[in-house]
Amino acid sequence: MARSASSDTPRRATAAVTTAAVLAAAGALAGCATTQQEAARLQLNAARIRASEQPTEVKVAGQTVDVTRVARVVTGGQTAFVVQVRNSGRRPVSDLPISVGVRAGKERPIYVNRQSPAELSYFGAHLPLVAAGATLTWVYTTDRRLPAHARPFALVGATPSNTAPRANPLPVIRASAVTPATAVSAAGASPLTVSLHNLSSVPQYQLQVYAIAERAGRYVAAGSFTVPHLGSDASRRLKLPILGHINHARLQIEAAPTIFQ
Repeated sequence: MARSASSDTPRRATAAVTTAAVLAAAGALAGCATTQQEAARLQLNAARIRASEQPTEVKVAGQTVDVTRVARVVTGGQTAFVVQVRNSGRRPVSDLPISVGVRAGKERPIYVNRQSPAELSYFGAHLPLVAAGATLTWVYTTDRRLPAHARPFALVGATPSNTAPRANPLPVIRASAVTPATAVSAAGASPLTVSLHNLSSVPQYQLQVYAIAERAGRYVAAGSFTVPHLGSDASRRLKLPILGHINHARLQIEAAPTIFQ
């Protein structure tokens, strides 16, 4: 994984401090957490924000997590990369770098998620929690114009960019669609209303929410959303932009935890 310094590091560093301060205030309401636990969570979140300031480019796939499927949903000049991964190991993993892009003939591969200007973009190039023996469907959306017939690829690295302490049992976030499928049928990034409920006492920072729709064995819609903060035992609704059509398709919503104890 190659990394180089970003030109807007001072600005992003200031943003990270501001975000940490806001989340600290939210964390003070968590109640059940000790001061040390909450400090560790905030430090991890700040480290992830700092890591997102650096470009991420996976050249060689690791063996910790396998890519079992990769596809594109293309609508109106936008592309959603849909990547299914499986953790065949005996331990949960997180924070593994992931690169997606396309290959066209003998041309050099085009990496599309190398770096994002957004502050909370860490999980646009890293995987959240993938439990032992479990699968996760990760989504990345871009408005970059890509060759129509190019083949999508996904590479997951071997070494986590950050070490996230884990507990047993792992947090569970329940996610479900509120918007009827018939209401989200137009091409483009239509909003899908999603309901979230944190079933654990562990607050989540940069919680990842993915929506995937499949019809006749083919992905026909996908979208992702980052929730900056979801408190312990808390619920909320959000508008998740989804690219494609979900009419008469099997819709799946995944909320992947990012904080584990």
